[in-house]
Amino acid sequence: MADGYTRSGGLSAGTAVAFAVGNMVGAGVFVLSGLMVQTAGPAAVLSYLLCGILVAFTGLSYAVLASICPGDGGGYLYAHHMLGPYPGFLAGWGMYISVTIASAFVLLGLGIYANRLLGTAFDPRIAALVGLVLLTLLNLRSTAEAGRAEVALVAAKIVVLLLVAAVGVINLTPADFTPFFPHGTGAMLDGVAMVFFAYLGFQVVAMMGGEIKSSARVVPLATLASIGIVAVIYCGVEVALLAAHLPAYGDSSLFDAAVVFFGGWGGTIVAIGAIFSTLSAANANIIGGSRVILTMAAEKQIPGRFAALKGEQPANAVLLSAGVAAGLILLGNLGVIVDLTNTVALVSMGLVNISAVILTLGHRPVPGDRTYFRIPFGPLIPLVGAGSCILMLVTLPLPVLAAGGAALLAGTIFFVVEDTPEGERATAEIREFIEREER
Repeated sequence: MADGYTRSGGLSAGTAVAFAVGNMVGAGVFVLSGLMVQTAGPAAVLSYLLCGILVAFTGLSYAVLASICPGDGGGYLYAHHMLGPYPGFLAGWGMYISVTIASAFVLLGLGIYANRLLGTAFDPRIAALVGLVLLTLLNLRSTAEAGRAEVALVAAKIVVLLLVAAVGVINLTPADFTPFFPHGTGAMLDGVAMVFFAYLGFQVVAMMGGEIKSSARVVPLATLASIGIVAVIYCGVEVALLAAHLPAYGDSSLFDAAVVFFGGWGGTIVAIGAIFSTLSAANANIIGGSRVILTMAAEKQIPGRFAALKGEQPANAVLLSAGVAAGLILLGNLGVIVDLTNTVALVSMGLVNISAVILTLGHRPVPGDRTYFRIPFGPLIPLVGAGSCILMLVTLPLPVLAAGGAALLAGTIFFVVEDTPEGERATAEIREFIEREER
C-alpha cells in the first residue's frame, strides 16, 4: 500500500453505517444520557444537538480525505499523506488510543446494565472483562464474522431506543423543558464537550476504509449518515428521560425511564439493549483500532511485531488493543476515561482537519484522474472543524490534558524504536496481506 489510495475491500455500505452507529450508540446514550440531564437539565438535548453539528464539520473533513485515501487507518492515512510521517503517526496513534480507551468505557457500561438486568451488585469490571474476552476471541476469528455480528447487535438496540424515544415524545409536555437552563448556559456548554465522546464512532468507518466496497464513494456517505442518525437517537432519548420525571438522574437512568413507561419488562428490554449496545460499540472499536495499527505497521511507523498476522488476522493488533482496554477497565473511573478519550481524539481530529485545509487550499494537489468528495466553501468547513476541536480541548481539566498529551508522546517510542528481524518479517507479511486484499 505504498500510496495508500487504491485499496477496496468487502464490507457493504450498510455494514459500514452499522459499525459507525454501533460504535456511537453505546455507552454514550445508555450511560451518558442520564449523567447529561444531571449536568445540564433539559438543555442536555441542546448539548447533544450542538455537539453533533460541530462533529459534522470534522466528519466532512474525514469524508473528503477518505474519498482520496480509501484505505484502512482513517486519520492516520490522511495526516500521513498531507502533513508528513510524524504528524501522521500522532494522528493514527491518537485515534488508536481514543478508540481503545472508549472500548473500556462502553464495556464498563455493560457491567452497569448487567447488574440492573440481573438485580445484582457485582463490580461492573467483572462483566466488562468477560465481554472484552469474548469480543477479542471473535475478532481473532474473522473481521467478516465480527461484521455480521455488528449488524445484528445494532439492529436490536436501535429498535429498543426508538421505542423508548417514541413513547417519551408522546408523553412530553412543555413543562418538561422548564427551566431549560437550570444550571446556566455554562453547564450546557460543558455538556457539549462531555458528549463529544458519544460521537467518536463515526471515524471507525474511515479506519476500516480498506475493508469497505467502493470505499472512495461509500466512506463519505456512511460517515455523514451515521452522524445524522445518532444525533436524532440521542436527542430522542434525552426527551424520553425528561418525560419520565425521574426523581434523580445517573448512569442507568434510561433503565429507570423504561420502567416508568413500560413497567418491569421495559427495564429488562432496555438493559438487554444496553448490553447489545455496549458489546457492538466495543466490537467496532476493537476492529477499527486493530486496522489502524495494521496500516501503521505496513508503513513502518510502528514495529511490525506489534501487528503480526496469525491466520491472516491482525492477531497481535487485536491483542494489543484488548490489553490496553483491560488495564483501563481495571482502573474503573468513568469520568477520567471519558476525558482522556476526548483529549487524544480531539488532537487526532484536529490534525485531520488541518490536512483537509491543506487539501482544499490546493497545497497538495490530487491526481487529475481521481474524483473525490468536494466540501463546499473551500477551507471554511475544515477550519471550523479544527476550531471546534481546540475550543473543546480548552474546556477539559488540565491534569487530563497532561495525561492525554503524555499518552500521545509515549507512542513516540513506537515511532523511533528499531524493529527486530522477526518484526521485519511480520511487516513484509502484512504488506503482502494488504496487497492480496487490494487485488
